[in-house]
Amino acid sequence: MNRPKGPTGTPPAPARIWGLMARDASTAVLFRRGPSRWTRLYLWDTRTDHITPGSWFHGRLYEWLSDLSPDGRHLLYMAHNESRRRVQAAAQRFPGREMWTWTALCRPPQVRALGLWDASDGTSGGGVFTSNHALHLNHPGLEPEALQEPVGFTVRGTQGREQVDVFLTTLNRTGWRLKAWPERWRGMGEAHPIIFQKRALELQLICSSTFKRSVRYLWHGAGPIPLLESATWAEYDQQRRLVLAAQGCLYELRGTALHLLMDFNPDQPPRKPRTVPAAEAPSSASDQV
Repeated sequence: MNRPKGPTGTPPAPARIWGLMARDASTAVLFRRGPSRWTRLYLWDTRTDHITPGSWFHGRLYEWLSDLSPDGRHLLYMAHNESRRRVQAAAQRFPGREMWTWTALCRPPQVRALGLWDASDGTSGGGVFTSNHALHLNHPGLEPEALQEPVGFTVRGTQGREQVDVFLTTLNRTGWRLKAWPERWRGMGEAHPIIFQKRALELQLICSSTFKRSVRYLWHGAGPIPLLESATWAEYDQQRRLVLAAQGCLYELRGTALHLLMDFNPDQPPRKPRTVPAAEAPSSASDQV
């Protein structure tokens, strides 16, 4: 287990959880972040509540720039790792490239790439599924250059300044509706959030004065929902249950009480990332991608 920062005996900060729900299957992918340089994926069967742990990723997976296929079988994600070891490994596998950010297609909960695109130019990265086997990437060109072509998928990129709003697209696909879009949002804080609503649940997307993005949830149904104010993620699953993640734990709402589904806090990354052969990088991550 990694040692927490701060005085001796300081407990680690709670894990931060975000989820992506499949539209056409009882499947979700959970991103567990913490410590800040580590992320782990989990595959969640929302019908049985069986949760399968997957790859630890030493770096940053951008969950808000990632998308889950409608059938829940594939994940498209954006990743970042600028460590010298990772950049050197990528350069050995892909001569002439200094790659520290990329978009990849995988079969969750593993991050091993089935398709791979370099996103180190500072403007590219992420994308969405337009069907189970069709991708629209935030990479330039009608046919973006792939470092690894995904078999059985059609891929299109962007033209000019056209960009896919991944966060908005994934919310719309699973039933969230835009309620308010302020004239000014960037840097305006909690007073001017972008607001989405799904049934009695409201999601506010906030951009602070330092341009840090966060979410806040409000409840418009009967009675208060415990822990909702501190939730890092909340959603209705395919069984129409309200589920939420707070303080590193995943819960379902039963009546007016929360029932614990999983505590992610004891699950900590390996002490040291293993040495990755150059032939693998950057297509695996604890298994490093």
